Amino acid sequence: MFRRRNYTTTTPDPRPAPASSRPEIIAITLNELETVERVLLHADERKRLRRPDLGPSGHTARLLAALYQRAGAASVVQPSRQLARIPFYASDFLWLEHAIEDIELYGGRPVIARDGRHLLNRFNALLGQARAITHMGGTPVFDPDTALPGPTTDS
Repeated sequence: MFRRRNYTTTTPDPRPAPASSRPEIIAITLNELETVERVLLHADERKRLRRPDLGPSGHTARLLAALYQRAGAASVVQPSRQLARIPFYASDFLWLEHAIEDIELYGGRPVIARDGRHLLNRFNALLGQARAITHMGGTPVFDPDTALPGPTTDS
């Protein structure tokens, strides 16, 4: 009727606990932000047209809202449009990658998918130059006194 429980004791792991890693953040330009927006919105449009049964997810709207909030804070820190850099987390790369796949899967424009893939490759290359951020009222921004990362694609 009653079962006896076999309690086992576990020994603690002798290795030190891993330090919490900081998120990798790259700096993108306003022009790159506009391209990211174009890719994400086109992917959402194609998915909505081809798969109306899925319904809206809201991920794109939330990501774009966060990116434009960061862009607003970046414009306060660095008023020059050419020098303003927007923090873009490495974890956000996944949304861009999924958007490119959705464009290809649901018959989107190949030019937009190519632009998205070009950005994704550039962002991955910039990961080696990830920079630290500060926060303005909870919004991440880069310190305007630090050097800009690598060559830019803006003209």
